Amino acid sequence: MIATAAPIHTATVNGVTVRFFRGPAAEPDMPWHAHEELLMALALPRDLRHVLKASFLRCWKETYRTVEVDGEPVLIAPHFVAQGLIGMAQEVGKGITTTPDLVDREYARAGVAAMNALTAHMPAAQDRFTWAMQAFRNQGGVS
Repeated sequence: MIATAAPIHTATVNGVTVRFFRGPAAEPDMPWHAHEELLMALALPRDLRHVLKASFLRCWKETYRTVEVDGEPVLIAPHFVAQGLIGMAQEVGKGITTTPDLVDREYARAGVAAMNALTAHMPAAQDRFTWAMQAFRNQGGVS
């Protein structure tokens, strides 16, 4: 049985709705993203998205999680996966996708908003900063 989850933030990245989630670990973690949605935001061809997704799941299956959102399975991935995908698209994606720099900017803005959603319950800025630094160190860790 997969865990049920609700997005903590939803943003438009390069015209694609990308949902952000709380990570599966109990300790602070950076926001996770809906993996397929980020691949679509990178404007990668469908066949390449399929190959990348299959390759990542084969090589790094312990990194990803599937959650149920509104009765549907959604594959989520940690922040560092998004950074790697966007960086890869910026370096080698020329000619495949024309939007990695836009995705980088819009994902970064959305990530800040998602982090704000994760820490909204904390009253002091110092507490939010400490939590964010712990999340950065823990990112992608699972209990």
